[in-house]
Amino acid sequence: MFASPFSRRLIQIGGLLTAFAAVTPVFSTAQEAPKKELSDQVSEGLGKLRPLTEGDDKNFAEALILINGLLLNAAPGSYDQVVLNQIKVQILLSDTKYAEAIQPMELALSVGKANNFIAEKQYLEFTQILSQLYFQEATGTKDTAIRDSYLTKAYNTIQIYLKANPNPTADSIAYAATMIYTQATLDGEKTDAKLVKEARDLATKGLLLTIKPRENFYVLILAALQQDNKNVEAAEILELLVTQNPTSKQYWQQLQATYLTLANDAAATAEEALSWNVRTIVTIERAQKLGILDTPRDHFNMVGILMNIQQFEQAIIMMEKGLENEKIELTQTNFEYLASSYQQVYKPLKAIEVLGRAAKMSPAEGELDYRISNIYYSLDKIKEAYSYGNSALKKGQLKNAPVTQLFVAYLAFELKKFEEALPLAEAAKNAGADNAERLYEAIKDAVEARKAALEATI
Repeated sequence: MFASPFSRRLIQIGGLLTAFAAVTPVFSTAQEAPKKELSDQVSEGLGKLRPLTEGDDKNFAEALILINGLLLNAAPGSYDQVVLNQIKVQILLSDTKYAEAIQPMELALSVGKANNFIAEKQYLEFTQILSQLYFQEATGTKDTAIRDSYLTKAYNTIQIYLKANPNPTADSIAYAATMIYTQATLDGEKTDAKLVKEARDLATKGLLLTIKPRENFYVLILAALQQDNKNVEAAEILELLVTQNPTSKQYWQQLQATYLTLANDAAATAEEALSWNVRTIVTIERAQKLGILDTPRDHFNMVGILMNIQQFEQAIIMMEKGLENEKIELTQTNFEYLASSYQQVYKPLKAIEVLGRAAKMSPAEGELDYRISNIYYSLDKIKEAYSYGNSALKKGQLKNAPVTQLFVAYLAFELKKFEEALPLAEAAKNAGADNAERLYEAIKDAVEARKAALEATI
């Protein structure tokens, strides 16, 4: 998410890509220390190197053969050894053989530093590149032991660079923060909070290095805040990012999700939850003006939030409009949500109308008729309730058939349709519906009482 391609990172630092200039053969003079000079054999051998590494006909394989041959005769700890290994690193990096460049880089740095063969600036540049080489190997292996070993080396090496360099570049800070954050979060089950903070602090420092702060520093800070569940601060960073990158769908989605998380986390405090929910709605509206967060799911999310904060009138307006222009999917569930909203604002007949629209789309769906039946019952319209209840049973596809049977049996009982009510109550009883036994006995008693009354009149 944060790292540039490895070759690009090397180009940005630029240390080793100018290594030939840095290690041009140095011949002794009266002022130089005796040891800081190339032997005649190495000087003569390096004269054959340039044709192999320049122009269109580069031959890195032959160049390596030449350097390795010279290294066989280079004395341990000598200036020859340092310079030849530096050049070997350059060739290997130019040939994208990054893993093979590690060992000669380590040797050149250790011997060069110990014998003062390498300038401090060059030493720091090479140290940073060595850290990157370690990091490259760490992220390229599936062996956790090898990965952790390389990550430790990458971390320790970049610490040397950072402690010795009072004015690191923005590129250097970006690499260090990225590498440390990656190390902190590589194990998805256990995040290293200390390293996350260190990465965040470095990214914060990086913001101050340029007149226009780099986006990747904000992204690193954001990721660190999210790891620490500091969603308020994360929202502030995301607001900056959507201001700088108003067409970024990813940032708008994250901002919406962050505000929604804050709303859910503040559920115990109604006023605070309301504030975050409103911010979520406003965020979606802002994004939609830019053509972002404009999918049916996004529009339905707005409706859901309005319902959660009990703004049912607004939810109805948005849902009706969304269903009309198909910004919200024409699904049974969505029609049921709309009907529920109408019920919340005491418009039961509108709720029945909406469920009727849904029933036309799903003519075999008995659950919709069952819901209509319930609404009619709440309006004390028992005949209509019974009619739709029967229709629900005939269609089937009910969420809870025994409960529906019991309800319709009760409606039939209310209408004194005992012969119709009895088998429904019995079916509900046999299916284990609550209170079905009591209703069944009451209906059976009513049937027997009616029968007795008829017999008495004969």
